[in-house]
Amino acid sequence: MSERLKNNRQAIKPNWLDLYIVESAKRQGLEKPKQFLSVSDENVKISLDTEFPNINQKTLSDVIKSRRSLREYNDSYFTFEEFSYLVWETCRVDIIRENAVFRTIPTAGATNSMETYVYVNRVEKLKEGIYLYLQDTHQLALIKRDKNLSSLVNDSLLKQLRNAQAVFFFTTVPARTEYKYDFCAHKMIAIEAGHACQNLSLAAEIIDSGVCAICAYDQAKVDAVLGIDGDEQFTIYCATVGKKK
Repeated sequence: MSERLKNNRQAIKPNWLDLYIVESAKRQGLEKPKQFLSVSDENVKISLDTEFPNINQKTLSDVIKSRRSLREYNDSYFTFEEFSYLVWETCRVDIIRENAVFRTIPTAGATNSMETYVYVNRVEKLKEGIYLYLQDTHQLALIKRDKNLSSLVNDSLLKQLRNAQAVFFFTTVPARTEYKYDFCAHKMIAIEAGHACQNLSLAAEIIDSGVCAICAYDQAKVDAVLGIDGDEQFTIYCATVGKKK
């Protein structure tokens, strides 16, 4: 086995007991990373729905049974309510404390490594663009518009946009989890993104839609499309979502 494979395997099987003797950033008393990203007051912000009277719920068994990776989407639009529902069930924060963020998904030690960006392609009431989900206010902030944005997104996804109504980009700010868990953080960060994508997949089934989770993408191009540095924050998982044909 190559040294590269050995090192990568080790990242997902860290020795937890060693964490008790490591001088993590928290134990050193260093400054704690910020819990959320913020944007300029100049960014357009859109408040999302928190109630969904027009969405017909299904049983958990139904949505687990029907969930399959979906790679073909029709040409319709998500309603604003449907799109809000997807974000609500995937990304929302339920409780914010000084040293912890409790979300609808499990997050290691409530450290909240993840941020969510969405490429909106066809959603009623929303312009095409890249949006950042503002966790503390349940809003979207428009951060990028471009006449060639669809092509840029498709290229960054290695031609896997496939006419999707939206693309969710799950990014990590690793320092948030590294602060507490040091070398154990990276396994937790990857698991956190998986939790989020599974919620998105199940929520999509509720609105007769589907998701294709994507790990095969151009890392540098995706990070550039989102306007993040690719080091202190980078994309860890992507997912196209759209209406079933």
